[in-house]
Amino acid sequence: MAGSIDTTPEVAIPYDEIESANAMEKATPPSTISEKTASDREERGRGVLVDYDGEGDLSNPQNWSPKLKWSLIVLVSALDFAVTLGTIICAPVAPQILDEFNQENTLYITLIVSIWELGEIIGPLIVAPLSELYGRFYIYHAGTILFIVFSAACALSTNIQMLVAFRFLNGVAVVSTALNPSMVGDLFRVEQRGSAMAMVGLAPMLGPVVGPIIGGYLGDALGWRWCFWLITILCGFLEICFLLLLRETYTVQILKRKANRLRKDTNNPNLRTKYETEHTATQLFKNACVRPLVLLFTSPILFLMSLYVGVVYGYLYLVMTTITSVFESTYQFSSSVVGLSFLGLGLGCVIGVFVCRSTLDLWVRRKSKTAEMRPEQRLPPVIFGGFILPVGLFMYGWTAEAHVQYMAPIIATGILGVGLVSTTIPVRSYLVDAFGIYSASAIAGCAVFRNLGGTFMPLAGPPLYEQLGLGWGNSVLGFIALAFIPVPLLLMRFGEALRLRDKRKFEA
Repeated sequence: MAGSIDTTPEVAIPYDEIESANAMEKATPPSTISEKTASDREERGRGVLVDYDGEGDLSNPQNWSPKLKWSLIVLVSALDFAVTLGTIICAPVAPQILDEFNQENTLYITLIVSIWELGEIIGPLIVAPLSELYGRFYIYHAGTILFIVFSAACALSTNIQMLVAFRFLNGVAVVSTALNPSMVGDLFRVEQRGSAMAMVGLAPMLGPVVGPIIGGYLGDALGWRWCFWLITILCGFLEICFLLLLRETYTVQILKRKANRLRKDTNNPNLRTKYETEHTATQLFKNACVRPLVLLFTSPILFLMSLYVGVVYGYLYLVMTTITSVFESTYQFSSSVVGLSFLGLGLGCVIGVFVCRSTLDLWVRRKSKTAEMRPEQRLPPVIFGGFILPVGLFMYGWTAEAHVQYMAPIIATGILGVGLVSTTIPVRSYLVDAFGIYSASAIAGCAVFRNLGGTFMPLAGPPLYEQLGLGWGNSVLGFIALAFIPVPLLLMRFGEALRLRDKRKFEA
């Protein structure tokens, strides 16, 4: 793909040719090899690249059966749902937690939720580089096991400080944020990624919407600790499924293992993959560790898209953390019923996924026939979402301000949900296409702004509504969202030139 960071090798020698060349070399007595022949052979050895054995090679994850690929997509999406469910499932039971620990500081109600987001800023910056060094397989397992341990520790907490600390570590242990979109890129060809990207994009939106509903009922029935036990049990079940189904999907790691095996089998040290460099292991590790932040702050594409996603994600959490108080105070919803006010947002997210599923591959497939595919062809749904998002904010604010019948603001949150999903899923698809084998680092860089928005934007909600009211408060948010509409339009026009510049700078 033009301008993407990973490049196509000029020469790739499949296994059978390597074996044949090596056998011929062994059959020739050393004394009969001329100086010129040796020089030619040495020069040829430098260019022997290990790659997949043709289009049908089953070691290439993109050639796996649809059943296996979609099983993995469903599995990692379920993990992301469970993780994001855990983000906010404890919000409705926060007063119970404070009562049990004899805490009167209401700041802990917000901190119990928002401290997770701070942890999730750090986590992807660790997870993404490690996955690009060692592959997805071990990182998925290690992160999920740590997440299970920290979730159980939350359930067993004996004081509020212990709970907050393990909530932070829960956020750090999240691996699905950085790796799920990258796995879609591993498993599917460019023109086939839309449906899979829509599925993995739904989970992080739907989990926080369903979380308060489940948390409210579960907390009333069994107590707040069972909110954390539920997450522990659910992720434990998913880890068992990972043990049964998960395989390595990262092409760089798969080909690296193949090259190592062939070097050993053929006794030819010149065999390598197109991804191998002359850097030492220490240099590779250092480069990998700083790559997400380097990409974030040196690539205009990633910076602008990440800033946009940060604002959108912040709006999601601002609405979710204030919707309970809005419907309780404005429409006198009881604590057992108020969770149903999240259904509009959830339904909107589901509709947004179907919008993305039907449009993400539309332009890419059209251009695939003429070999003109570009990552920027993922961006038209972002323009649609950019217009829908402010409409939902304006409608939500002014219908609630005017005490219009409660279905009106619920419908408005549904429109908001469509805009949120139609913005974030195409952006992640765009980053996967644009950054290739470094897509995990790009997604991790994007997660920094995303989680900063999710952490601090909800803190601005109550004072914003107190000073300006629901109508003008949400209108301010809508006007900020309108200001980002030119971003995807500019990238559709200048994105390819920016990517080429980023590629040259990154490779240098």
